[in-house]
Amino acid sequence: MKRLLLNVRTLTETAMLSTYAELLPLDENGKKTMGTTKNRYSRRSIEILPMMREAILTQEKVSKKLKSKYLFCTPKGKPVDPDNLRARVWVNALKSDKIPFRPMIQDRHSFATIAINLGENPLLIAKVMGHRDTGMIINVFAKYAEITNGTTGGNLINSAFQNSIGHD
Repeated sequence: MKRLLLNVRTLTETAMLSTYAELLPLDENGKKTMGTTKNRYSRRSIEILPMMREAILTQEKVSKKLKSKYLFCTPKGKPVDPDNLRARVWVNALKSDKIPFRPMIQDRHSFATIAINLGENPLLIAKVMGHRDTGMIINVFAKYAEITNGTTGGNLINSAFQNSIGHD
């Protein structure tokens, strides 16, 4: 799995879309390398929701104050080391909340599952997560979704169709 870091100067915004064109992947020896994405297919445009946009703009102020070229950086303006973040922040946060250890990527999975449970459109969820279509959302995350609106067994569908043909 490649770890990617976002460079502040590559964050471009058009309406509510942000494009991440320059990344810092790790090379085969684990060293950070700076440059553009491998090819044009590696570039992604992801939909930024208002709360995400606000968080990015807030973080951008922090980054600029530190005169860092990285959006997410250490207090010294250097790129965040995911291993250090995991060991010093993630593990301690899980312990303090009495949550069994889980990889940080599970936050991404939790986002998808919660969004499905809230009734968000799978296409929107896929766009926000940077997927090209809903395949991953339906095939991977939907199976963890629970019915949270009080209906079971297709009651909403049944009710909609019965009402449309005049049955109560």
